Amino acid sequence: MRKTKYLWLLFLSGILAILIMLSGTVIAQQEIPEIVDVTIRNVSNTAPSSVDPFLVTDRTGNVHLFWSEDVGGRAAIGGTTAGNTLMYSRWDGVSWTSPIDIMITPADDPSLTEEPKAWQPDAIVDDYGNIHLVWLGLHPEKLFYSTAPADAANVASAWSTPEVLDENLTGTIYSVDIDYESPDTLHLVYARVNWEEQYAKGEPRTLTYLKSTDGGVTWSDPVDIAIAPDLERGFSNVRLLVVPEGKLYVSWTEWDQTGNGQIANVVRSLDSGATWDKPVRLAERQGNEYERDWVKLASLGDDKLVATIEGGFRAYRQFLYSDDAGKTWEGPKDQFYWLIGENGFVEFARDGADNLHLFVAQRIREGTIGRDGGLGLWHSVWLGGDQWSDTELVGGLNQMVNPRVVIAGGDTIIAAWYDFQVGEILVLNATLNGVPKILPQPWLEKPETAVNPSTQPEESVPVETGDNSINTEALPAVPSLDSIPLQPAARPAGPGLLIMVGIISSAIFIFAVFLVMRLLKHRRHI
Repeated sequence: MRKTKYLWLLFLSGILAILIMLSGTVIAQQEIPEIVDVTIRNVSNTAPSSVDPFLVTDRTGNVHLFWSEDVGGRAAIGGTTAGNTLMYSRWDGVSWTSPIDIMITPADDPSLTEEPKAWQPDAIVDDYGNIHLVWLGLHPEKLFYSTAPADAANVASAWSTPEVLDENLTGTIYSVDIDYESPDTLHLVYARVNWEEQYAKGEPRTLTYLKSTDGGVTWSDPVDIAIAPDLERGFSNVRLLVVPEGKLYVSWTEWDQTGNGQIANVVRSLDSGATWDKPVRLAERQGNEYERDWVKLASLGDDKLVATIEGGFRAYRQFLYSDDAGKTWEGPKDQFYWLIGENGFVEFARDGADNLHLFVAQRIREGTIGRDGGLGLWHSVWLGGDQWSDTELVGGLNQMVNPRVVIAGGDTIIAAWYDFQVGEILVLNATLNGVPKILPQPWLEKPETAVNPSTQPEESVPVETGDNSINTEALPAVPSLDSIPLQPAARPAGPGLLIMVGIISSAIFIFAVFLVMRLLKHRRHI
């Protein structure tokens, strides 16, 4: 009888161990697409400085690349500078077109003593096949807009005459972003300052919003959605995320006279920009910390969002999560505790299987045990919740600043960055192995509308924003990272670890059953 009991005990324990190992193996084998066929090429390939590449993909599967090049300028040896010309090239799924210059910032003010610049391009493609391009002018600081058919964008004459949308930009880095909401709405945010009023009346810098509901033909009046708390502070690294059903999220950095980011902020609109909530402070620099900067948001589906921030005691990547459409946030969390470096935004992109991919330019932290690697493009995949796959280096070690990444056709990764040492634009092409392709989609036909030659620019409807000044007393305090014990993010468990978990669990189960049987036997003898 005793032998039979032990046999049953061993049998059940074995079944339990197998089930645990199988379930663990399923988790461990969650498919992380392999990146293959990696190539890197020098697209600009000129002596003068080239900076600020920007990538945007369209519904036909093409990818459009813009950058700023200092045509006729000095050779970029040991440093880069903003260019005077916007360059363009297109990926058609097979090859890149030869670069052309599509825009030169006009020298419209003869009193200027410095050469006008055209830099920090940003673009979006609508469903009807039109590219909407904005960029910053430098000397003077103006916001320019132009549009062209995507299919003809490699012809300079296809681009409309540049339109000045605002003449009062701060000129800070990456301080403009444009996004699209179907069918005809363009959303635009940028860092602004009225230079004359600031010096004359002490007017602070602002974060400003523009909107077009007719595909860029007319624009609303500028609306300030955030105001700097004093004249010593301003905004930069502005990003805009548009989520279906009219949800807009604007993130930005607030800096002081040190030049480092002091506060990472986000503000939302749930009605396509008609009204805006009060800004929310995601993180604030404390004590001897380095900074808070480079905020980037991504949608995780439904009302879930992730926000990434660079900063802390050093240039670490901190992650925060929201389950209520950005109303409240949890974090920060030192997600990739082995990476470090301030080299631009985190980039997010979804593939043909709807996997969310993350790319970031960083290097391995000094003193990290068991990991090797310098500066390059690191890749991870979202696994659900607050979990991400282990990072892998794509394309080897590369000197890069602020890489931009898109996924075209469902399975083609395209990344672009500039090498700050030689001032060149490098482009990486790669394939996600085994991921479904997304077939090219035709452009939508735009509904015919009556054309009225006397059409006036759209009248701006006052936007309800409330008091959006950045007031440290009014906003909820965010704990310093020094006061929060940062736990390393859990890495995805490998099969070996999960098998060990199964064995240990089975041993515990066997011991528990054995103990119960001994107790029962003891009771029978009482």
